[in-house]
This record gives sequence, C-alpha cells and structure tokens, in this order.
Amino acid sequence: MWYSTGAMRSFLKRGCRTTPWLFAVLLTVVLPGALLAAPDSRTKLVRVSDTDISIDGKLSEAVWQTIPAMDSMTVVRPDLLIEPRFRTETRLFYTERGMYVGITAEQPPETLLARLSSRDKRVNRDGVIFYLDTSGEGRYGFYFGVNLGGSLTDGTILPERQTSQLWDGAWYGQSAITEDGYTTEMFLPWSMLSMPDTTGDRHMGFFVNRRVAHLDEEWGWPSLPSTGTQFLSGFRPIAVGEVRPARQVALYPFAASSYDKMKGDNNSRAGVDIFWKPSSALQTMATINPDFGTVESDDVVVNLTAFESYFPEKRLFFLEGNEIFVTSPRSARSSTGSNTGARPTPNTFFLEPTTLLNTRRIGGPAPRPEIPEGITVSGVELGKPTELLGAAKLIGEHGDFRYGILAAAEDDTDFIGSDDATGAAVRVKQTGRDFGVLRGLYETTDNGRKGIGFMSTVTSHPDIDARTSGVDLHYRSPSSKIRGDGQLMYSDVAGSVGKGGVVDVYYLPQRGRMHKFTADYLDDKLDVSDLGFIRRNDEITLRYTYFGVTSGLEHLRQQTDMLSLSYVTNTDRKVTRPSIWYKNSRTFLNKSRLELTGMFVGSRYNDYTSRGNGLYRVGESGVAEIAYGTDTSKVLSASMGYSAMTEQLGDVSHVVKGGITYKPSDRISLDIDFSYVKSDEWIIYVSGRTLGAYATTHWQPKVALDFFLTARQQLRFSMQWAGIKARARALYEVPLDEGELDLITDDISGDTFDFTVSRMTSQLRYRWEIAPLSDLFIVYTRGSNIPNRTRGHFDDLFHDALTDPVFDTFVVKLRYRFGN
Repeated sequence: MWYSTGAMRSFLKRGCRTTPWLFAVLLTVVLPGALLAAPDSRTKLVRVSDTDISIDGKLSEAVWQTIPAMDSMTVVRPDLLIEPRFRTETRLFYTERGMYVGITAEQPPETLLARLSSRDKRVNRDGVIFYLDTSGEGRYGFYFGVNLGGSLTDGTILPERQTSQLWDGAWYGQSAITEDGYTTEMFLPWSMLSMPDTTGDRHMGFFVNRRVAHLDEEWGWPSLPSTGTQFLSGFRPIAVGEVRPARQVALYPFAASSYDKMKGDNNSRAGVDIFWKPSSALQTMATINPDFGTVESDDVVVNLTAFESYFPEKRLFFLEGNEIFVTSPRSARSSTGSNTGARPTPNTFFLEPTTLLNTRRIGGPAPRPEIPEGITVSGVELGKPTELLGAAKLIGEHGDFRYGILAAAEDDTDFIGSDDATGAAVRVKQTGRDFGVLRGLYETTDNGRKGIGFMSTVTSHPDIDARTSGVDLHYRSPSSKIRGDGQLMYSDVAGSVGKGGVVDVYYLPQRGRMHKFTADYLDDKLDVSDLGFIRRNDEITLRYTYFGVTSGLEHLRQQTDMLSLSYVTNTDRKVTRPSIWYKNSRTFLNKSRLELTGMFVGSRYNDYTSRGNGLYRVGESGVAEIAYGTDTSKVLSASMGYSAMTEQLGDVSHVVKGGITYKPSDRISLDIDFSYVKSDEWIIYVSGRTLGAYATTHWQPKVALDFFLTARQQLRFSMQWAGIKARARALYEVPLDEGELDLITDDISGDTFDFTVSRMTSQLRYRWEIAPLSDLFIVYTRGSNIPNRTRGHFDDLFHDALTDPVFDTFVVKLRYRFGN
C-alpha cells in the first residue's frame, strides 16, 4: 500500500481539527513548467495595465471601446454553417489579474428571452458561453456561460467534447439589455484556472457560443458544430504576454446547524476547505471536518433489479480538479437525449458510467456491520451517510505529464438499533474506511493526440481491503477523423483478482456522420464497487453504433438517426443481449420534436435476475417508444411519451410519461412530470432460485417550483414520490439445466408474496449566493420510505408517505470564500 492508513487516521483524528494548514504544507510540491510551442497564427490579445471595470454587463467603460471587435460566427446548431441573422461582437483583453470578455449581441428586444435558474441548469433562453483552452494544446479547458438575466453556468472540458458541468469556479459574469439586444461581461481570474507553468507568451484557445432561444439556434466562432470532427483541438488560437498568476490561497470555512425532528436533537459543526495554488500548474486542496450534509436531495429511485443505481457527485471539494481523474469518455453517464429547444420526456435509454473512481463512495453508507442476534437495525439507519474526518487532494502538471493524488478517511459510525426483546436502543459500531487514489496521464497533441495514463485506488477497512488499477490509452488522428479510447482494469478484493478492458473507436468520415465500434471484456471476478462503478461484470460486448444528423431539410429543421447493433455474452459465452436498436428524432419548423425508438432483442440467457443462483433462457422481445415535446421558448410547454416493451415471459408492459413546464415570468418556473407503468408479468427476485411474476402498477410524479428574488437568490420547492403496488401471480424456479423458468405455482392465495413501495422526498430550500462560491442555505427536507403495506391503495400510500416520515430535518449552512 502506498500510504499508511493507520498513520493517516491517527493524524486526522488528533491534528486536523486544530491545524488545517498542515494538509496544505504536506501537499506542497513546486514543479517547474514547460514552455509550450504555438503556431505563428495565434492572435495576441491586448494587455491593459490598469483598469477599473464593474462587472455589470453593460460594457460602458472606455477601455471596451479601444478593444477590436471580432464577429465571425456561423450557425452551428442546426449545423447549417451559414451567416447568422444578427451580429455578435466579441472583445477580449487581459490584465495581470485575469481575462476580460465582452460580448455585444444584436437582437430585436421583443424576441429576447431571459429566464433565471439555478447555476448550471439547462434552460432554453438567450445567452453566451465562452470556452477557454488553458492548456493551449487541446488537452483541457473550462467554459463560462452568462445567460440573459444573470444566471451562470460553468464547467470543464476534455478532448474532444467531454464536458462536465459539475465544476464551479470563482469568477464574475453579468448581462444587460440594450436598445438593440444585450451585452455580456465576464472576468476570469488567472488564479482560478489550471494552466501550464511557463515563461514568455502563454498560448491558449477559445470558442464563443451564443444561444438564440426564439430561433432554437446556436451560433459559434470558430465554426465547430457538434457534428464535426473537432472541438477542443479546433479552438481559435490566441497568445497573451507573460502572465504569472498570483499564488492563490482560498479558505472556505463553513458553519452548519441542523435539527433532526425524528431524533429530537440539534447538531452543529464547523469546518474548512483549503485551496492553495502555489503555481498555475499545481494546486492542493484539503477539507477538515467537512460537512457533506444534504442541501440538494437526490432523485427518488426505486431499484428492484440486480444492478446498482448511479448518483452524480455534487460536493465542491471532490469536484474541484476532478477532470484529471477522468480516464475515458465512459467515466460519465451518457444518454440518447436530444439537445434542442423542445421539452424532453424522461429518457428510457442511457448508459451508466464505467470508472475506477466514483467519489460518491467516499462518505457514503458504511459497510454493513456485524449485527448481534436479537438486535434489529433499520434499513434507513444502515443507509445513512458516513461522516468524514478529512480529505486531501493534489493536482499538477509538468510538461506533458499531469497527475493527481486523493486521500480521505471516514470516521467510525454508530448505528442505532433496538433490542428485539426489550425495545431498548442499542448502538452497533462500524469502523470507518480509508481511501486513496493515484493518477497520472502523459499526452501529446502536436500531431493529433496520443496519451497513456494510469490510475490506482485503494479502499482500506479492517474487514476487507480492495485495490484497483487501470491503464488508459487515447488517440486522435491528425485529421480528427479517427479517435480511440481504451482502458485495462485490474481489481484485487480480499485476494480475489479480476481483470477487464474496454475499447471505443470512432470514425467520422464527414460532418454529421459517425461510426463507433465498441469492445468490452469484464471477467466475473472484476470488482471496482468499493471506490468505482460499473453496471455489471462477467460480460463480453461487441457493439457498432451509427449516428447521423441532417439539417436544413425542406420540412424539418433537423433529423437525427441512430442505429446500434450489440452482441453481448457472459464469460461462459452464454448470449445475454443480442439486440438491434434504432432511434429517429425529428425537429420540426415550429421547434417541436418527435422521437421514435425501436429495439429488438433476440432470444438469450438471463444470468442476473437470480442474484447469482443460476441462469435461464428468455425468448425474443422488443421495445417501441414514441415521444413528443413542444417548444420550450413558449410560456407553456409540454412533453408526452408512450412505450411498450415485452417482458421476459412474453407479456407486454406499458409506460406512459409526460409533463408540463410553466414559466409565466423570468423569475418563476413550475415543472410537473409523471410516469406510469403497468405490467402483468414483471419478473422479480424472491429468494434463492425462486422468482416471482408480478402484476404491478407504478406511479412516479415529480414537482418542482422555483422562484427567484434575484439572479443570486432562489427559493425552491421540490417533491418526488414513487409508489408501486405488486401482486404475485405466479412463482417460478431457475432451472438447473439452463432452460426456461420452471413454474412452481400459479395458484397463489393471500398476499404472502405481494408488496408495495412508497418513497417520497420533499425539500424547501432557500439559497443566497452571496459572492462567487459563497452561499447561505436554509433547507427543510422531509422524506419517507413506507414499509410494505400490501392492502394499501395508492391514495393511502401517498397519504402515509406525506404523514409518516423517516427523516425530517432543518438545516442552516453558511459557507464563505476568503481568498485572492
């Protein structure tokens, strides 16, 4: 093991709360940077030695009039690549403190659409996004968006178009309406940005994107449509004179106070996050006594399958600098959703990530403790998050090599159970885990892209130690028509060794056409679940995918076609998923969208529903889906969808979903969504080799109401409920000879095997963004998970979920950023 978990735990427990600077001192490494060569075609930006600009979006300061304007945009979505209807002028200059971006957007005032939202939320409205390649070589960068009204969006970008909106930076941006459109102003501090450590001119690249909501168009400069072969590597090259960013020191102290109504107790805690950048190519981070309490609730998910649900990271400390730990495009969840101004329906088809590092494991539920006989601990108690003692991270680069180190330690957990005989409260203790991650990546981009990286993780616990290792490879041809990403994986969990690998190859012969070839091999011993995430192991996959986009048709704005052919087996060569999948998406001239999806799955073996108790044959099946969404630039928009899918025994399940969005003003937004599922033969695991065929009805409504006092003050109410009624119709047994399921009985009397599910989460949250990355939260959260009540009706289940919570908390949290 490459660090001492015992020593780390002892240090954290004794010293972290009193000496937070020790983390920063221990992690400080000063590495010399490398001079990056740049082509002669780079535009050198104007440097201003002294300026006093108020970031109000108005571009009223005299300095803006001295900066040359650039206007070379084309329509990039739809990918018509024609001249836009209105002018967009971009002005850039810099000082020793940072870069200033000023954009003048011409547009008839009556067509402007300003809608406020929480940070990073995708809403159809007018606005601009400025992408900046700070590496200067197409290796990594950031994007910063200001929407009309002042709502911000930001994130990171990796080759070629791997964007993540999870990162938040300390920058300033604002917009202002003018007589003939609007203007946007941004200030991007150098100290906030990761950049190579260099001398002389610093080389970068940029791309400007403008969203025009009433036209449902996006304009860009340079001309880089999403259907093209390049993005990050094709940014407009620029150079700035010698810039030596100040050493950044930022402290994020916080204080939080919570009241748990269920337990009747108050809890207060304080801590601090520390961010230190001794150079532009090195940053260190530490968190002492962190509070990862919920200020934003996860979606309600009811998962009765053998596969784990994935939840994205939302915590600031783990998001900062996280891009170095991304080993392939598969590290993020992907879907087949369309990026248009039509209201979407909930997506049925998506791919969960494959990654060695899923930081939601850190501080997640503790390993299940050994519970003494006669003691009962509720599932809610076992699923509560673990407190962290602390965590530390180091990220840097040296020439073409980048690296990252992450370490974290959990506190011990006390579970509150009850004595079955006396009912007295009993504490069951579980030791906390220690985590470590080591990452390195070497890549060159002087002639296409070539990269090789590695990652190693360790999860240490007295009951079990888990280690994983991986090597990732990356390639992009000089023409960008061929791209490839691959990863080899290795795991060792308590002496059980597993191996695997994934490969993705993309061929883009022309704009709007892409072919993708995928190959996976994951053996049945590969296990990364202690700190990573894969949907399942024991799988061999061969897949071909075609993606085509056609724009500017006579009766359509855009048409998209996707075709996927998959052949999947387990490592015993039993076919588990031979399928053909096709999707056609049409965006009409009125900006509404129609999607048609069909999938055929051939006969196969099911080897996962039985939870490792054998496999059985399943016949051919299919899925057909239709979805329609209207123009979201209107005050009222709606979406609806219907799908039918063949269950394992041949019956057809029906799914209806839909919703509306009502935006009577820029400050108010109401979203109501629902899904309804009806199935007569849903196969669900019961126990051992026994499976049940259930007649089920599933309702899942979701409501969200947002009110903005200002662009920085939000009041949000959200509620999600999932209710299921399931009646057992027959019991089956997994055969020993790998044939079809054997019927045990279809004459089930009583409700012994019936079940219901009723889960709800509701939250009322006030957020005031006092300054960049400085927030006040006042949050009331209430949730329920009603035990099985087989004779309940849906109205009873919903009522009980409202009145019988399992958690009921009120939290006030203040986090403020101090730093240069």
